[in-house]
Amino acid sequence: MKLCACCSGQLYEMCCHVFISGMAKPDTAEQLMRSRYTAYARCEVPYIINTTHPSTRGQYNPKAIKEWATSSVWEKLEIVSTNKGTATDAIGYVEFKAYYSDSKNQHHIHHEYSTFEKLETTWFFVEGEVY
Repeated sequence: MKLCACCSGQLYEMCCHVFISGMAKPDTAEQLMRSRYTAYARCEVPYIINTTHPSTRGQYNPKAIKEWATSSVWEKLEIVSTNKGTATDAIGYVEFKAYYSDSKNQHHIHHEYSTFEKLETTWFFVEGEVY
């Protein structure tokens, strides 16, 4: 068993796997952020698409997501800050840094401030501002 890619320190099977497999839904915006990062690291494109807000989902290309996910080596996720996004909130914000290497072995940091919205009982990624 391996540690989860989201850097929670938990085993994948006990962490993001429960969300990606559909056994449970993230309770917080941060859990959704972590599981989406893990989905990129594991090339789980359907999860990435399905957890994108219906109002912005059409802006994302599954083929491009798969290309980026498979051509990158996902090194670590750093949660910089969270604002709201608890189980009782309807909106939340997560600032994070995703460290990865591309196909030319060049290191990158994707630094983003993401907005999440909960519709009924389900959190969705709405949009992100890249720094």
